[in-house]
Amino acid sequence: MRMTDPMLAVRSRAAEALKTALHQVSQIKLRKIDHSSPGPDLKVDMLAHVDVHGRSHTLVCKLTASGRPDYVRMALKEFEGDVHRLDGNSTLVFIAPRMSEEAKAVCGEGKAGFLDLEGNARLELGDVFIVKRTISKRPPRSAWPLSGQEDAELAGVA
Repeated sequence: MRMTDPMLAVRSRAAEALKTALHQVSQIKLRKIDHSSPGPDLKVDMLAHVDVHGRSHTLVCKLTASGRPDYVRMALKEFEGDVHRLDGNSTLVFIAPRMSEEAKAVCGEGKAGFLDLEGNARLELGDVFIVKRTISKRPPRSAWPLSGQEDAELAGVA
């Protein structure tokens, strides 16, 4: 069966990439991935509920069509403070097809994690860190199967 809703395909690819990264660390147990927003005030794309050394932690995931630093900065400002309203052990994670080096640095400065579909990741979950780095020889391109309008909406510029 083929997915007709492009956002379902995007969320599915992002969820699989997140599962892959989390399953590489034995101290992290993925409980569930929730694709609904926890409330009208906080517009997130996915929540990943995990246990780290037996302690509950939530990854608040924001999908972005572009891993450009300006989009990441804008989203960090939008979510500033909102992540911590969920519980004390929450981390904002940006998921994009590809993250620029500058965008990765912006995530680090903003205490946010990132994951891209090229296999790069930096996630901090209490005292457990996941850091993955790949070297891509491909030119940058959008990996999301979205139209221009959907791409702009995901990037927060529509």
